[in-house]
Amino acid sequence: KTKKLQKINQMYKSAKAEISDMNQEHERRVETLLDDIKQLTKEMRLQELLINYTIPPEFQELIEKHILWNEEIGEWQLHYVAYTGNNMRQRTPTPPPQAFEQFDKDLDMVYWTYGNVAPAPKKKREKKKRKKGRKKKVAEEHPQQLQQLQEVA
Repeated sequence: KTKKLQKINQMYKSAKAEISDMNQEHERRVETLLDDIKQLTKEMRLQELLINYTIPPEFQELIEKHILWNEEIGEWQLHYVAYTGNNMRQRTPTPPPQAFEQFDKDLDMVYWTYGNVAPAPKKKREKKKRKKGRKKKVAEEHPQQLQQLQEVA
């Protein structure tokens, strides 16, 4: 009898431990799902903000009317998008490559390389403190200009 009770007690404890493990795993899954929901709502709000800021409401309604979900590729598709924007712009024909040969011949000697030519480094200017005797120093450095100014005055 006691062996059966011990065996049943052991089975009960293992079942109880398994249930607690399953509960913990379930809680972890719920937490990850909640985190995913928070992240997705944050991204969705950002997308909605960008859409509302860049696309006028009347065009949003127009897009919503003409959009369909494509199960095969798993994307939203807008009907008749091929007939919009740059797709409808009249294309200008590209000139044949012979048209550019005359420019290549004329400019052969103009530009040889850009690699070795570097601009001279700029010198940093240090701010000098103004001194009271600045006028005197300028007058000493440029006596001819000072003399001309005195003659005019």
